[in-house]
Amino acid sequence: MFDFLHWNQVKNDAAPGTLVYAGAKREFTPFVLHYAYNKEQVVEARYEDVSQCLLKKDMINLLVVTGVHVPDMIKSMGTTLNLPLLTLEDVMNTGQRPKMSWADDDTSFIVMKHVDVKNENLESQQVSIFWRDGLVILFLEKESDLLTGLINRINKGKGRIRNSDSSYLLTAILDTLVDREMATLGQLSEIAQDLENQLGQRTTDDLLGKLYELKRETILLRNILVPVREIFKNLMHEDAEIPETVLPFLRDTAGHQDQIVEGVTALHDILKSMVDYQISLIGIRTNNVMQFLTVIATIFIPLTFIAGVYGMNFQYMPELAWRYGYFYALGAMGVVGLAMLIYFMRKKFL
Repeated sequence: MFDFLHWNQVKNDAAPGTLVYAGAKREFTPFVLHYAYNKEQVVEARYEDVSQCLLKKDMINLLVVTGVHVPDMIKSMGTTLNLPLLTLEDVMNTGQRPKMSWADDDTSFIVMKHVDVKNENLESQQVSIFWRDGLVILFLEKESDLLTGLINRINKGKGRIRNSDSSYLLTAILDTLVDREMATLGQLSEIAQDLENQLGQRTTDDLLGKLYELKRETILLRNILVPVREIFKNLMHEDAEIPETVLPFLRDTAGHQDQIVEGVTALHDILKSMVDYQISLIGIRTNNVMQFLTVIATIFIPLTFIAGVYGMNFQYMPELAWRYGYFYALGAMGVVGLAMLIYFMRKKFL
């Protein structure tokens, strides 16, 4: 759950700019998928040797690097494409908070999270993005279908993507990530709805445990989503130099991001209310049981008194000589008990 804390500790005592992988264990060989396109054509290639990766002139280049756990490859990538060491260090440290910064004068660096729900648990992997004129580079921790739809649009030439510059490609990637966030929020909402229905029928320890886990996952999702607002704010700033033709699409994506943040905040508040409601229900049920037991104990107090009086073994007790004294005592107990029961019922104590 708090893996990002562990990953940050991995880099203790390391000098700034040291390429040390801090993330989940990966054993596959990293590779690069290269997509270069313009209005007329699309060129695809796959490399395991980064030095073979040559950018196509007069084309938009999209490099998708899958696997950030091999320092030598990341360093070679940085050398080949002139990427600063400090940003490459952040690429390999998968516990980064979503953010945007400038890698150099003409290259921006963005850290996002690709989120999903597996077995009712939130899963995320870091997506590091470099963007400059004519080039977008993505670093993924592992293989993913994140860009499947986008690549299909590039290959088919549908929409504006083949007729636009790299800023539109960046916006399309960010829109894809935001769509995944929306889908993830929808999945958590469905789980919450189902859990609420089950708790409405019966409260169990297992359901309360699931409610706590869902609230925890929602908090983690919120912590991932909230910083992304700052990324869009920086991108829409005039210093980012996003073309006027692309800005409307970027604003639309930013609006969806704001909607998701509001949604996850609302879901968190609802789950918090559900927890408080269940605690209140447990308290009410406990009070009802205690009230019932108190009424029963109160009814038996005078009965115990009568039985105690006639249970004393004194020789000179007139009532002990009565032929029907036993039955009179039992009758008195019954009348007193019934009268108190009727009284409590009229007062709605039962």
